Parts: sequence; C-alpha cells; structure tokens
Amino acid sequence: MKDAARHGWRPSVLSALLLAAGAMAARAEPEPMPNAEIGATPAAGELAEWVKLDGFGTLGAYRSNDAVASMRPDARNANASLRDWRFDGDSQLSGQLTLNPNGPLRLVWQVLAKDDIVLHFRPRTEWLYLGWETSTPLSLRAGRLALPVFMLSETRNVAYALTNVRPYSSLYHLNPITKVDGLGAIWRHTLGPGELSLDAVHGRAKVDLTTGRIKARAITALAAQWRQGHWSLRLGRSEYQIDAQLPATLAQLQVLASGATGCANCASVLSARAPAQVRAVIDTGGFNLEQGAWTLSGEWMRRRSDSILVADANAWYAQLSRRMGAFTPFVGIGQTRFVEAPLGFQTVAGAPPAAQAANAAFDRFLQSANGRRSWQAGLRWDFAENLALKLHYEWLKNTQEIRLGQTGSVSYPAPPPIGSYRGPSWDGQLRVLSLNLDFVF
Repeated sequence: MKDAARHGWRPSVLSALLLAAGAMAARAEPEPMPNAEIGATPAAGELAEWVKLDGFGTLGAYRSNDAVASMRPDARNANASLRDWRFDGDSQLSGQLTLNPNGPLRLVWQVLAKDDIVLHFRPRTEWLYLGWETSTPLSLRAGRLALPVFMLSETRNVAYALTNVRPYSSLYHLNPITKVDGLGAIWRHTLGPGELSLDAVHGRAKVDLTTGRIKARAITALAAQWRQGHWSLRLGRSEYQIDAQLPATLAQLQVLASGATGCANCASVLSARAPAQVRAVIDTGGFNLEQGAWTLSGEWMRRRSDSILVADANAWYAQLSRRMGAFTPFVGIGQTRFVEAPLGFQTVAGAPPAAQAANAAFDRFLQSANGRRSWQAGLRWDFAENLALKLHYEWLKNTQEIRLGQTGSVSYPAPPPIGSYRGPSWDGQLRVLSLNLDFVF
C-alpha cells in the first residue's frame, strides 16, 4: 500500500490544470444593489462598481466534559478545553475586499483573525489572488487561494454558511491545509439540466499544528462537481509533497532507532517507513441533496502516504437537517479509522519483558491508531437577518486506542513507555457542548 503511494505518484495528471479555489464563493456573492435602493450618490455608485467589502465572523463558546482528555475545535488552535468553557476555538472575525468585482479582472483579499498556534488572533491573509474571467468558460487565478479538497473548502471559515457550528472533525482534521500559494483555474459547462465544473490548483503551503509544522513543497488538486436542481455530487483528488517537521515525534524515532529500547530492527524499519519527506494522496467524494425542507449531505475521504508521519486513514460523515421556519434542527454521525499497517518491531534476544512491551507499544503508537466515531445533534436559529445562533452537542468515542496518548483535535496524555503521565486513565469518551453566534455583514 505504501509502495503503491510512493511509485504511483502522478502529479502531471493534475498539473495540466490550474486552480480557481474561491471561484465557487465568488459565484455565490450577491449582486450589488442599485444606487437608488441604497440612496447613494453617483460618486458613491461609481465607487461601489470598483470596491466591494464583505465581512463575517463568529462569537463562540465550547466546553468538554472530561478531566483527562481535552478537545480543540481545530488542530491549529493554540488551546483546548479540559472541562472548562473556552471562547477562542471557533471565534473569529474576517473581512474580504474585492476590487473591480463586476469586471473580468478582479483582485480579492481576505483577512482572517482566528485562534492559531503561532499567530493567535493576529490577522493574517487567508486569500489574496488576482482573478481573470475569460470570455470562455475558463476562469484563472494567481496568488493565495483556497485549496478545493472538500465540499466546504471555500466556506470552511464562514460558519454562517454551515448548518452546524464547524465542519466535521472526523474528516476535516485529516487535512489541515486550507490554502496554497500558486495558480489555479475553474472550468464550467452546462450539460442539459445540470452544470459540470472542474476546479484545479497547483502550489505550495505550510501550516503549524500542535505537533509541529507541515510544509508542503508542492500540492496539486483537482475537484469535479455536478449540480442539478436540488442535488450535487463532488469528487476530488489531491497530491502532496510534504516536509514533516514534527520535533517530538522525530525525537522519539531517533530514540527507537538508536536501540535504546532493545529494538533489533527499528533503525531499518523506520528508515523505510518514516521518511520526513512525505508523498501523500487524498481522494474525496461528497453529495448534497435537498428535498423540500430536508437536507441530507455527506462526505468520504481516503488518505494514503509513503510515511507513518502521515498515517493511512479513511473517514466519512453524514448529516440530516430540516428547516422549520427560522429553526433548523440537525443530526449527524462521522467516523475516522486509521489503517496503517504494523511496523513489526523486534526485540533483541534476551531483553527483559519490559523491553518487549515497550517496543510493542511504540509499534502501535506509531500506527496513529486514534480512530473515533462522533455523534452530533443541534439546532440553528436564524433569529434576524444575517445572524444565526447555534446550539451543538457532540459525543466523541475512540474506537481504536485509548491508552497510548494522542495529540490533535482530541488530546490525552501518554503513560509510560510513550510518555510520563501516571494519572487517571481515559475511558475513550468525550462530550462537547458548543454555543455559537454567526454573522455576516
């Protein structure tokens, strides 16, 4: 499986196209109101033809119920809830400036202020690109663009556009890269009753996580979407060349390779299975179906790489909601399962049983066997124009390991031999209550 990922690398298939991540969002922007409707002067009207300013944000609060395992809404958040109310996970404020929004050539600049491991709430540029709407069905982009991996990639930070409080972590936390610096294009074509669109991107990116930094030297992605009436389907593939800069993990690997745990083959196994320069592939699929007041949506993904530093995994979720006037109740279920093969560590002859147990524990730990299932339920209340209040309850349950330690959107301390924690053990379950106020302006 890993060999297939290593030798099956074919970036040329996707590199033939360029990206237009963000074009989907651009198509969804409302047309400017006529000057007469807003009482604008002719000069103001001329300015509105050249400048468009949009904003969106969230005031969020969340609390987990466990004293051992903590939860953060996003693996890029600096802090996590450990049985306490936190207000920094989902809270954010963003603005988007578009120059010449109605012309064939436009400049889009989106600034995001959201909790981050390095920047915390300091504003940073999420998108900054020059777009060209050609006379053909092809649109071109160049600059910092959204990475079109998932159905919600273009609206991942616009919580008001979501029914629930945030994208499903069972799937979205497996690819924390949301933007790239590069080139892109989108092609659209009407076929009978529907529309086919192809989004592509090629560029580079980096992202800081709780475990270190992921630096992507090259990312190539392609997504195909079919829209017809009240339903849509989406298929995607993205390929990555990554430098995994994970200090704590790499230090553990060096200890194992040195033979300190009495491992006879760790050096050779880790050399083959844990290269820091990683090639990975993500395949995705998604659907959305609206039938009257009901909406059913879901996504699936498959991640494969040639290194245990980006462990093989499968994930999916499905969500059902129903609009009832200003209220929209929803329920959902999701699952992540890691499928990394055992490393096969061997202990030298005559080593004590503790050494054998340690090597077995490290073998399992490096498989990233932190799969889990999540159940969600909540209520969205659109109580005023451009304002939505959401109550969200989530129950998370680890379905693979609960004894070896984990760091990410869900974290719990590692006991010996992986770590030094000797406190109460975790039962593998976590419940999270969230209350968010989302707005656009």
